[in-house]
Amino acid sequence: MVKIGKNILITVLTVAVILGGYLGYARYLAELQDRNVEVCVDLNDIKKIAAFENKPLSALLKEIRELGVSSIGIFEETLPDANALGELYYAKGSGILRLGKFNPRFDKLSDQGIIKDDKTYIYLPSDIVRKRIYYHFKWALGEQNINFIGNDILEIDKAEEELREIGLGISEAQATFISGLGFNIIPRVWNDTHYHELNIGPKIAALQDFDKIIFEGEEILGYPNNLRALGAALKQYRVNFGNIEIISQYGKSTLGGLVGNDSIRVHSIAQDELRKISKATAVSRLVRAARERKVKLLYIRPFLPPYTEGSPVAYNLDYLKQVIGGLQQSGLTLGATVPVPGLDVSGRQILILGSGVVVGALLLLNSFINVPIIFMILLFLSAVSGIAFIGLAGYGLLLQKGLALLAGITFPSLAVISTLSKKGKIIFSPWDCVLIVLNIIAETMIGVFLMFGLLADYRFMLSLETFAGVKIALLAPIGIVALYFILEQEKGSLVGRLRSFLSTKVSVIILVIGFAALGALAILIARSANFVLPVPELEKSFRGFLETAFVARPRTKEFLIGYPLLFLAATLLLRNKKKWLWVTAALGTIAPISVFNSFSHIHTPIVISMTRTINGLGLGVIIGTIVASLANRFIKT
Repeated sequence: MVKIGKNILITVLTVAVILGGYLGYARYLAELQDRNVEVCVDLNDIKKIAAFENKPLSALLKEIRELGVSSIGIFEETLPDANALGELYYAKGSGILRLGKFNPRFDKLSDQGIIKDDKTYIYLPSDIVRKRIYYHFKWALGEQNINFIGNDILEIDKAEEELREIGLGISEAQATFISGLGFNIIPRVWNDTHYHELNIGPKIAALQDFDKIIFEGEEILGYPNNLRALGAALKQYRVNFGNIEIISQYGKSTLGGLVGNDSIRVHSIAQDELRKISKATAVSRLVRAARERKVKLLYIRPFLPPYTEGSPVAYNLDYLKQVIGGLQQSGLTLGATVPVPGLDVSGRQILILGSGVVVGALLLLNSFINVPIIFMILLFLSAVSGIAFIGLAGYGLLLQKGLALLAGITFPSLAVISTLSKKGKIIFSPWDCVLIVLNIIAETMIGVFLMFGLLADYRFMLSLETFAGVKIALLAPIGIVALYFILEQEKGSLVGRLRSFLSTKVSVIILVIGFAALGALAILIARSANFVLPVPELEKSFRGFLETAFVARPRTKEFLIGYPLLFLAATLLLRNKKKWLWVTAALGTIAPISVFNSFSHIHTPIVISMTRTINGLGLGVIIGTIVASLANRFIKT
């Protein structure tokens, strides 16, 4: 019965791992098909650079196009913009009356007493511009506030100050000019409280000739109450949402969930950041975003004087050239990007993968408490039933995140505990330490495969959703491993073993080392996920060296902390000196935790995560072998 029960659980785990591997492979194939990166610059920025040197805008844009830049970001036109371009003329009624005769069209209306001082008047000689301006004001203000006087003058029953910031679509003249140079156009649209669920659709319909939109400012159009209408309009008119990573925009997570796979990851460096970093740093950051995080669109802001050296035009052309060269060297293709068909994980697949995670959790529990096989089967069936119930209740995403987190806690812990629970050897060999560490990483990869499957859908690949509980997944395995080896030091009851451990005498030097280790762990936690603490310049330089030396930079906490401590723990195990395993093994768990965490960044290509892991393991084995050899010499026989 015991053997049959164990075989059932192992079979379930095996099937789940195979499914996770299959879904991971499907994700890998999708990543291979998606190698395009779109490079975009901002028209307003390019105008500024050209103006600094009195260089013709068209000539500069042609040079930019020849470098490989395929798109131009254009902000919606406003009344002042259109006025500056000569597309219209507008004034307050009070201003027209005060100036007297200055415009024949307004003069006639003024003589007839039609001009009202509290209204705004817009002269629109062009039919196509008139139509666009009229409809945008109609959608934003309501038809009752707009009136045509004759064929070409629009009277608006609003103060001019209220009209200045209303977006009026993309200028036909600018669109024709930019398209004629071979660029795609990406509209930049900002939030406007005039738009709501009844008029946001026409607003997007007017932009349907463009395949994507990037929203400007701290808020997405329609935030906070009309995002659902915006999402529906984007999908209806097949306009993709450019989701800018890192930069905070209220409403972008909600909108990302609404549009689903019709979302494109965008990376940009804001002007205030460019003032603080070098050109080389900016180039590295942009290329890394595309190579390592599958960002599909780089919206490149230029360096502006006084933050340029020499000619602003030449400086920024070289900047663009370096970025594009870095992309090409990374094997990426330049050109317009569109969303690729996304992956989905079905409810049945979640159930199978979740069953595998449950088996791992039960095996970890069995390491602490000898659970009879019949109870393990009952616990397994209860947990699987719970997973099925939660899934049927419509909480599939919650299940994916929760089970992935459980896998991240369970398998690094189980890998270290099961591997370092073996008996020691009389003869020490560094090769034995290597095999022990490789076994720990191999067992951790079981959890990685399950996580691959659980998070193999477009929401995680596009970073619309992320692996939840990063800090819990970092801390919990360390605590679990420490507790296990504390309890293993003594026999008897749980309370008795804990009391015996707490009565252990330690020297002052051990206390100092312990507090230092706790401080280092606190820094590690604060630096995990989104950085809370700043990165020292020395570490930045070291990271830069690693990034240059390796295709994918290995994680320093793996090869400088985790692996050396795992090798030290392996040495203590082999020499049968297990008293301090609760410290060395627990802190060494940082290595498998970090490996799991690397693969949990689903927006990062699998090849990059795998390369980073292999690089870290290689360096860790070299450093760890040295640590193990030195430790063996100082351990008393």
